[in-house]
Amino acid sequence: MGELPFRQIHMDFHTSPHIDGVGSKFDAQEFASTLKKAGVNSINLFSKCHHGMYYYPTKIGTMHPSLEFDLLGAQMKACREEGIRTCIYTCVAWNEDWADRHPEWLQVNMQGVLGNKNPFDTTYYGWRDLCLNNIEHKEYLKAELKETYELYKPAGYWIDIILQRECICGSCMKEIKAMGLDPQNAHHVRRHDRLVEIRFMKEFYEYLKAMDEDLTVYFNGYPCDSDLMDDVEYSTAQKRRYNSFLDIESLPSDAWGYTHFPIAANYLNRYDQEIAMMNGKFHKAWGDFGTLRNLEALEYECFRAVANGAKCCVGDQLHPNGLIDKSVYQRIGEVFNDIKVKEKWLHNTKKVSQIGVFVNNRVLQNPDSSIEGAYRMLTEMHYLFDFIDFCTDLSGYDLLILPDSVLLTDLAAEKIKDYIHNGGKVILTGKSGLSVGKPQFALEEFGVEYISEAEFSPRYININTQSFPEILPMDYTVYESGYKVRALPGTKVAAYVANPYFNRTYDRFCSHRHTPPAGVSDEPAVTVNGGVVYISNPLFIDYARNGNKVYKDIVKHFIKELLNRPVIICDLPVTAEVTLRKQENRLIMHALNYIIQRKCKELDIIEEKLPLYNTVFRIKTEGEAASVYTVPQMESIDFLCADGYVEFVLPKIHGHQMVVIENVK
Repeated sequence: MGELPFRQIHMDFHTSPHIDGVGSKFDAQEFASTLKKAGVNSINLFSKCHHGMYYYPTKIGTMHPSLEFDLLGAQMKACREEGIRTCIYTCVAWNEDWADRHPEWLQVNMQGVLGNKNPFDTTYYGWRDLCLNNIEHKEYLKAELKETYELYKPAGYWIDIILQRECICGSCMKEIKAMGLDPQNAHHVRRHDRLVEIRFMKEFYEYLKAMDEDLTVYFNGYPCDSDLMDDVEYSTAQKRRYNSFLDIESLPSDAWGYTHFPIAANYLNRYDQEIAMMNGKFHKAWGDFGTLRNLEALEYECFRAVANGAKCCVGDQLHPNGLIDKSVYQRIGEVFNDIKVKEKWLHNTKKVSQIGVFVNNRVLQNPDSSIEGAYRMLTEMHYLFDFIDFCTDLSGYDLLILPDSVLLTDLAAEKIKDYIHNGGKVILTGKSGLSVGKPQFALEEFGVEYISEAEFSPRYININTQSFPEILPMDYTVYESGYKVRALPGTKVAAYVANPYFNRTYDRFCSHRHTPPAGVSDEPAVTVNGGVVYISNPLFIDYARNGNKVYKDIVKHFIKELLNRPVIICDLPVTAEVTLRKQENRLIMHALNYIIQRKCKELDIIEEKLPLYNTVFRIKTEGEAASVYTVPQMESIDFLCADGYVEFVLPKIHGHQMVVIENVK
C-alpha cells in the first residue's frame, strides 16, 4: 500500500432505527464538494453502525427502515469523483439489531450478565457485546465484508470494536477449560479474551487480504496499547501484526486526556508501521451533537500529530438526515489546508530520540500513572525520548529511565547490565529494577539492596545544597508510598529520607494532613552508583497525580548530569513542545505553544496559542548544516555551526512552527 493520506475524516453515522427521514436531505454533490473544499483527501464511510443498521441495500442484515436509497454507494461515488479516497467502516462486537436476533451470540461476563450490559442501563457508550469467538457470528461478518467489497471496492476497511470482555459464554468456557485455564480466575479469562481478539484479527485480516491484497485493514481493538513484551504470545504486538496501520483513537477532551496520544505515539514511533491520530470535531466525545471543537484545540491536536509523524483523522457524525454541516468543515478546513501546504516536509520522516523510557504495564494489567508522569516531565524539559519495551534495541539511547514499577525478567536484566557495562546511563525510581516475583534488585549495578516497602507514607526527601545546588534545601514531601533500601558499598547517597513522627491513624495524628518530619534518617532516598541513579520513591506517579515541581527538578538534575550532550538545548517555556524528525539529509524541528487549561471540572480546554519570540535553539547534528529556514514560510534564518551543534534564533512561534536544517548527513 502507498503512504496514508494526512487529511482524513471518520464520518460516524450511528443512527437509531426510531429516527425517520434518514438521508432525506443528503446531497451527494454538496457532500463531496464540502469535504474537498475542507482539504479532506480520505474518508471512512459507514456500511453498518452500532445500532446494527445498514446504509446500503444489504442482503445480510437490516437496512435502516427509513432510508430509501443506497446512502453508502452515493457517498462513495461522490467522494471518488472529487478524488477523495474512500474506506468502509463496520463494527463487530456492538450490533444491537443482531443482539436482538441472536442472543445466543452475546458475550456472558463473569457475573452472568448477557452482553455485558444491565437490562435498564442508560449510560453513554452502553452497547451489548457480541462474542468474537462465536463461529456463526464470524461467518455472518465475513458475508457482510464480502458483500460490501463486491459492491463498492473500497480502498480499505476500518473495523471497530474488537473487544472481548471477560467472556465465559458456552464456546469460551469450553475453550478456557481446554487450555488449562480457570474460568473463575479473572486474569485467566482476560488472557483468553486477548487470545480471542488476536485470533479474530488474524483470521479477518487474512480473509480480507485474500480478497484484495491492496486493501488497508485496521481493527480498532486497542492495538496501540503499550506493554513490556514480556509475554509475547499475548502482547499487543500480536495485534499490530494484523493491522495495515495504527489509528490512535484519542479524543483528548473525554476519557483520554491530552497525554494519551503522545504517549502512544512515542511508543509506536520506533516502528515502520504508519500511525494516525484520531480526534474529533466534538467538544467532549463521540455523539456530542451540537458542539464544535475550538479552532486552537483542533490546530494543536492535528499539528501535534504531524509533529509526531502521524496522519490526522478527525471524527465527525453526520446528521441522520444526511445533511453535511458546512460550519464543521469550515473549521476543519482551516486546519487541514494548513497541513496541506506543510506536507512536503511531513512525508517519510523518522523520529529523532535520545532517551529510552520503559513502559511499566504488563499485558492484561492496568498501567499506573508513571508513564504519564515521565511523558509530562520529559516533554516539559524538552528532551527527546521513546517509550520502549524489553525487545527494544538499547544501543541507540544515551540514557534509560525505568519509571516507578518496571520489574525485570532475567533476560531484561542481562540486557540492561550489558547496556551499563557499555557506558549507558540509567535512572530508576520506586520499585523499578526489582526482579519479577522476587523482592530483590535484579542487578548489583543498581547500587542498592531492597529491604521492604517504606514504613511511613507520606514521607520526606531531605534535599541538601551540596547534592542539589539549584533546589532550595528542605525536607520535601513525597506523597506516594516508597521503598526502604540500603546502599551497597561504593554507592554514593545523594539524599536521605526524613521520616515523619508516625503515620496518621484514627487515634494518632497531627494537624490537618500528614505528620511533619521527625528528622533526617540514615535511609537512602537517592543514590548514585557510577552512571546509575536510584530514587526510592515513585516520583513519576507522584508528579502525574500531585504535580509537585520539585519531583521534576530532582529528575532534571540527574538527567543533566548523565546526559552530556542533549539533542536539543533551548529556552522554551514548559507550555511549549518540541520534536525533531529526519527526512533524507535534513532535520525538521516542530515547535508548538498552545495553552492547556483546566477551565471546568471535567476536561482540559485549549482556546489560546500564545506567541513566543526570539527563542534560542541548539540542535545536535552529525555534520554542518548548509541552511536553516522556516516552513512553509521559506524564510531563511541565520545560524552558527560549532561543537557539533547548529545554533539559531527562531524569531516567532505562533501555534505551530516548523524549521528545516538542510544538508545534515
